[in-house]
Amino acid sequence: MLVTFRIKDTQTQLHSRPAEISALELAALTRRLHSGNAALDVDPGEFGAAPLNFEINANALSMAAFTACFDHRAEIISIVEEAQFLGRTLRVRHLGHLAPITIEVSEHIALARDLMMGPDLAAKVLFALGRDDADEGELTLENLRLLLQDHRTYDAFCGAKITPIYDSLAYLAFTDCGEQTPVLEWVQ
Repeated sequence: MLVTFRIKDTQTQLHSRPAEISALELAALTRRLHSGNAALDVDPGEFGAAPLNFEINANALSMAAFTACFDHRAEIISIVEEAQFLGRTLRVRHLGHLAPITIEVSEHIALARDLMMGPDLAAKVLFALGRDDADEGELTLENLRLLLQDHRTYDAFCGAKITPIYDSLAYLAFTDCGEQTPVLEWVQ
């Protein structure tokens, strides 16, 4: 099973609330996303062509395109605006048979790409960072920056022969997330 490293923020207070969307609005959104070749981050077990649980970069479509899918609903516009302003993804969620379909600002930062790797490589990365919790964990970006600036960390990455991952982590660590307080999380 792959380990995913990604930047998220659960501390910043959001001003928008999740909004219900209809199946027709979801169909309009996915049709527009597919026609624009937007990358969908589909939850495991979902069908990629017509998913019910997925994330999308809030900047994948223009504001006009998003609002056209939702008949210019004010609550949807505020969700998309906030996600675009914060550089976050949008989360579409359907929890079950009778539950409504909702759209909301996700906790994931869209400005930085996810890093996915096998468990052995992830264990080497975490060991080089001085962490031993290979299954799940998190590290503030500030602490990650400090670790990556330490020559011993760089030497550990070189010793493990995973220097390109050091460069990828440095890119993530120095992503400008504005006034948000993001962390680097890793999950299986």
